[in-house]
Amino acid sequence: MSRLLLMLSLLQGDGAQVDASVDQDRVAVGEELVYTLRAVSHSPLPMQVTVQPFIGLEIVSRSERTEVSLGANPTRTTLLEVRLRAARPGRWELGPARAIQGRDTVEAAPVVVDVTGRGAAAAAALNPRLKRLLDRAAPPPPGQAAVDLIVSTDSVRVGEQVDVITAAWFPRDLRLQLRRPPTLQPPVIDGVWSYPQSTPAGIAATRHLGGVWYDLFVGHQVVFPLVPGTLPIPRATLKYSTPVALQFFSQEERFALTSRAETLVVRPLPAQGRPADFAGAIGSALSLQRRISPRAARVGEAVTVELEVAGEGNTALWPAPEVRWPEDLRAYADRVDERVTTTEGRIGGTKVFHYLVVPDSAGALSLPAVSYPYFDLAVGRYLGVGVPASSVPVIPSGLSGATGALPPALLAEDRPALAWRLAHDTPDWVWITILLLPPLALALRHRLPRLRRRRPQPPRQSDLRSAEEELEELVRALVPDLDHRSGSGLAAAVRAAGADAELATRVAATRERLFARRYSPEGSSAEDPALAAEARELVRRLGGSLRSWPARGAAVVFLGLGLHAGVLAAQAPGPERLYRTGSLAAAAEGFSRRAAEQPAVAAHWYNLGAAYYRQGLEGRATAAWLQGRRLAPRESAIARALELTPPPDPVSARWTWSPPVTAEELLLLGSLGWLGGWLGWTLRPRHRERWLVLLVFAGSALLGGLSLRGWNRRPLAVVLDRTILRLSPHGRAPSVAPLEPGGALRIVGRSPGWLMVRAPGSLNGWVVDEAVARIGG
Repeated sequence: MSRLLLMLSLLQGDGAQVDASVDQDRVAVGEELVYTLRAVSHSPLPMQVTVQPFIGLEIVSRSERTEVSLGANPTRTTLLEVRLRAARPGRWELGPARAIQGRDTVEAAPVVVDVTGRGAAAAAALNPRLKRLLDRAAPPPPGQAAVDLIVSTDSVRVGEQVDVITAAWFPRDLRLQLRRPPTLQPPVIDGVWSYPQSTPAGIAATRHLGGVWYDLFVGHQVVFPLVPGTLPIPRATLKYSTPVALQFFSQEERFALTSRAETLVVRPLPAQGRPADFAGAIGSALSLQRRISPRAARVGEAVTVELEVAGEGNTALWPAPEVRWPEDLRAYADRVDERVTTTEGRIGGTKVFHYLVVPDSAGALSLPAVSYPYFDLAVGRYLGVGVPASSVPVIPSGLSGATGALPPALLAEDRPALAWRLAHDTPDWVWITILLLPPLALALRHRLPRLRRRRPQPPRQSDLRSAEEELEELVRALVPDLDHRSGSGLAAAVRAAGADAELATRVAATRERLFARRYSPEGSSAEDPALAAEARELVRRLGGSLRSWPARGAAVVFLGLGLHAGVLAAQAPGPERLYRTGSLAAAAEGFSRRAAEQPAVAAHWYNLGAAYYRQGLEGRATAAWLQGRRLAPRESAIARALELTPPPDPVSARWTWSPPVTAEELLLLGSLGWLGGWLGWTLRPRHRERWLVLLVFAGSALLGGLSLRGWNRRPLAVVLDRTILRLSPHGRAPSVAPLEPGGALRIVGRSPGWLMVRAPGSLNGWVVDEAVARIGG
């Protein structure tokens, strides 16, 4: 039994909690109150909040928002605020309200509001527009009840206000016979936007006509036509009943009276003078204001921008202003709040459009100018209101403009370290061979037989034969189809290759003489020193003449490329200049390109991290600086910069630790010491104790370098921004734990778009691939 009670209590604690309240529970007709409904749940399921229709009160404005907090105890809070205006006196119940979440339904008790009738007649009397329209009511037949339909005008434009009043006349004697108030049914008009207006719940006015006192009951609605054309207004109906006899339980005779129908002509908006960006706003004396909160922003934190349109007209049909946000700015539409007001019978109010703007970099957040064209009904033409462009200062996240520490100055190195260039691309088996080869060679040197090899003497060629081969090789390189050319044809081809006419003629003649000597009947066993000297002279002249033009052409090409690169470099500002002028996003993009082109230069990674840090992106800065520290572990600027972004937990500090030397430095020093030690061991045997110490340290350095290489190859990830470690690779999967920027993660596996990682605390889960930066691996 106790277990059952415990389970029931836990289920009740996890269910939704609904609370309804009002700011005041006693108002007069025409006064306003605020009804607030707050629903809180700890379940991740979506929650729907409903409220029974309000009776006796009319809705002025409504605002609803939902907030979700993630963490160890997730909470979903829905807040509904409804501003109401009392319309009829009485004791009214607001609600009940219900919150539906899954299969569970929680109900809040109704809230009781007392509405008094003192303010109704005063409100009607203070409305001069309504009073003027009531003066136009047609008088009833003598001694009889009647109903009349009053329309403020018979011709309007689209979106212009029209008052429709239903007036019922009752002789005083007849009204006193009524057991219940009469029922007025105003006309239901199609093609309009209607606002019911507050009127006296009882007698609105009295008149003395023809010696008879009449009491006047009124129904009032304001309509705004939506489409042009002829708009029919149906009849209004008055229903009442009078007792047949004087007994209390006697039957009643029912009456239903109708008014005449009316017709409204709706004119379209003029096409002349219509702005190209006109979106349909109609009103009178509209104004546009912009409010920004807060006035100073931080990187990554939302700035609230409110655009308020105020004036006379139908606020529900005012469109949102067209805002052309910059492309490098993240802007989101939040909510829209409306407030309807009445000024001397004219409907108007305010409509506030809320936007959330998130700056991505420090500096100045530029807000564009906004224009709002509309058709002014009072002047009968198109007008426009607007606000000028403005800016909001943005400081890095987590820093204050006065006390925020900045990273050290940028580094200017543009080449990888010497040890990296010498040893990085050397595979591990080479270093293992260096480690094992000297002791093995020393152990086997007395067991291997010594073999003496005699170098074969190359056959000695004659001077004429070698000169002929050199000339043939050079000419064949200049003339591809040498076998099909001879004589004058060969001379023309050599001249086309760049030689002068005299040299080309000598080449063709000498080649003919060599061919004649080679294929003569007497043979070519005898030497011809003069012919050999001629052939060598042609080889020397032909090669020198042809090499000069390509060399000069290459120099011209390289000079042109150098000048072109210099012009381009002068036109495009470097990321260092952008960094100094405060264009941090552009500077980070430039440093990122450099790091991608030269990933072995530690200065590029440090500069990239500095640009990220000044934008408030501490997670990205940490990842870049950790990569730079692996390349230059003794760089003081990187060490001081990492002090600005300490690891969020001890495990991350241990996983991202780097020794003061690189693996390449250990391998190079160890290999030099190892080879030198074994050489001294062999050549200087009297000091083997000293060589042994050197060998021990050199071998330890080699093994340490190989071990550090393996440590750096382990895949590691750094969290860039606050994110959630989830149980499975899905956006709606249950959360395992929150992850802080700069935290280290061990990569275990991967799926498209997701990484399986091991987080500090032996937590395994999945993170989005874009939320982390990988180091090593």
